[in-house]
Amino acid sequence: MKSLIGLIVIFMLSLASCDNERFNLSNDVAENVENEAATDGYFEDADDMATLAVSADAATASGAKVSSSGRAGVKPSDLRFACAEIVFEFANDNSTTTPHGFITINFGTGCTDSKGNVRTGIIRVEFVGKRFYPASKIITTFDGYTINGIEIEGTRTVTNITGSTEDNPKFSIVLVGGKATWPDGTTATRTVDRTREWIRGTNPLNDEWIVDGTASGTNRNEVAYTVEITTPLVYKRECAIGKKVFLPVEGVKELTTINNKIIIDYGNGDCDKTVTVTINGRSKTIEVRGDI
Repeated sequence: MKSLIGLIVIFMLSLASCDNERFNLSNDVAENVENEAATDGYFEDADDMATLAVSADAATASGAKVSSSGRAGVKPSDLRFACAEIVFEFANDNSTTTPHGFITINFGTGCTDSKGNVRTGIIRVEFVGKRFYPASKIITTFDGYTINGIEIEGTRTVTNITGSTEDNPKFSIVLVGGKATWPDGTTATRTVDRTREWIRGTNPLNDEWIVDGTASGTNRNEVAYTVEITTPLVYKRECAIGKKVFLPVEGVKELTTINNKIIIDYGNGDCDKTVTVTINGRSKTIEVRGDI
């Protein structure tokens, strides 16, 4: 009898598995997942580059004027900066107590990194306070900046909310006026209110970020959405640099539109674009291209 029950259970699980394999996502659900992932990923990529630009120059920690304002900034070793021009200047109120300045990352009319990502335009970075110290800020804006043909706009403010310099830095992230515009003229908007913990590796390539919080906006079809992270998301710099994966590689978030509640599971840490999408208890594994 027990054997028969066991066989029935296995058979039912098999049917459920087959049913999930046959389960096809509607076009609007797939587009909601793609649009939100792409918009989120490209903002995270720009934010990471801003962080690296601030990290690379000792003056952002000391406030010391080693040369006149407007000097060339220190270029991070990260491959994404290989063909960018970087300019550093202090603000008028800069001091060794509270460093304050600006870094311009200029990709000009077209700059292709070694992984094939094409960037144009400018990322503007303002830093206030000794870098990565409690209460310090990094404010990132964009001037005609595009990545792979997608224009990014908005103001992203990252504030260190860590209690001690001995801890892994933790930041409040607020994005206002976020907007992504695709080459066909369609747009997606985004606002963000999140926290992020920076897990620093001995080699910066191994840095990771643990992200929690919410986001909202509209997708390219003008459908409003909200996002709640239910299991903290993990981003890895090595994935963005080495494999053009700007998505989280672990964690779960819930994407809600007027028509659907979509659970998106980013997997177990592999540098891939594969996610598991669940709606009404039915799941499908898909690859998020991030370009539609």
